[in-house]
Amino acid sequence: MAEQGNGGFDAELKRIEQAIRWRLVLGRFADDRLGLARFGGASGAEGEGGDRGDEGDGGDGGEGPAGARRSLGALLGEAGALDVPLEYLYDRAFAQRSHRQGSVGPSHGLSVPMWIKNVRSLFPAEAVRVMEDDALTRYGLEELITDPETLRRAEPDEALLKTILQFKHRMKGEVLEIARGIVAAVVRQLTERLETECLPSLHGVHDPEGRPPRRTFRNVDWHKTVRKNLGHYDPEAARLVVERLYYRHRQRQRSPWHIIVSVDQSGSMTDSLIHAAVMSAIFASLPSVRVSLVLWDTRVVDVSHLAAEPLEVLMSCQLGGGTDMLPALSYAAGLVQEPRRSLLVLISDWFIGDAQAPCLALAQELHASGVTCIGLSALDAACQPVYDASFAQKLAGCGWFVAALTPQRLAEHVGKLLL
Repeated sequence: MAEQGNGGFDAELKRIEQAIRWRLVLGRFADDRLGLARFGGASGAEGEGGDRGDEGDGGDGGEGPAGARRSLGALLGEAGALDVPLEYLYDRAFAQRSHRQGSVGPSHGLSVPMWIKNVRSLFPAEAVRVMEDDALTRYGLEELITDPETLRRAEPDEALLKTILQFKHRMKGEVLEIARGIVAAVVRQLTERLETECLPSLHGVHDPEGRPPRRTFRNVDWHKTVRKNLGHYDPEAARLVVERLYYRHRQRQRSPWHIIVSVDQSGSMTDSLIHAAVMSAIFASLPSVRVSLVLWDTRVVDVSHLAAEPLEVLMSCQLGGGTDMLPALSYAAGLVQEPRRSLLVLISDWFIGDAQAPCLALAQELHASGVTCIGLSALDAACQPVYDASFAQKLAGCGWFVAALTPQRLAEHVGKLLL
């Protein structure tokens, strides 16, 4: 009997879960048809009935109906959290219909920046993009890009930074200046954090011209040694007393490393683009390292002159468009002058829009020429990889090092390569 009771409760829990999912799609005006009021009341009723069921089960250690009730409570709580930002946005559709005029529920005290923060913390990236686009294009929720006070009250964080980058092309005048200040503040915070995490891994990258030559007999600079010690010449003994030997490098120093950072700036790459801009600035701060920074989607834009200025890179980028890798890879290949002193870091989600075969052929050619090639798979804000694993595997087959690395892990890898 206890098993049948548990099974019945599990079936009811599954029906409630299905109803809650439909409720998130249809909104609060579907409550009556879905019977959610009954489920809400049943929660308490089941609690009383559940106590009796626990006794009948002979002490099941908190499993069975009691555990299911806890699952139901967690499910209702999660659904309630998801419903707040959904209702804030999509109940506006009902207000646009005459028979629902004035029926929109409370705003739950949300402001536009708070709504954005909630959406980004509760929903996956694809859903966030759809909801933010709906907010601006369908429901005219444009306070973020038109109202200076809304931005002034907002807390600078990465969620707000990503929203500004997505919609900055629609900002003007005072709003754009305030947005620029927010981007600068968040970039400064991010730079400080990444420098703390990454610079220790790059501490071994020195200026070869600043390295002293090895103090060996073969490296003695005799002309400089004689010239510098002429003051110690002993005319009576007709000899030069050498108080100090001077050394020189026996061969010309190697040229600086050239790091080419090529970043996919299609719409899904916001998180990776932000970190790439900051990491490029960190690389540019290293001695004897030259950095080229290239952004691409269906176009290729060289912003190498801004590589040390992540704020300017982010304010000049144009998120969106497709993912045409071949032109970007061809451009990067054209920047290579000394293959064995060149490091190409290509960052993408690998969902490319052009033919794969030419891209892979050029990738293999770059590796064969001696270029150190790294393919970085896109990461989201939670550092979870988001990419086409099939293409990434093919790229790795061309001799590339392909991985999903955090900025800190990237710094560790690059630091080893540049030593």
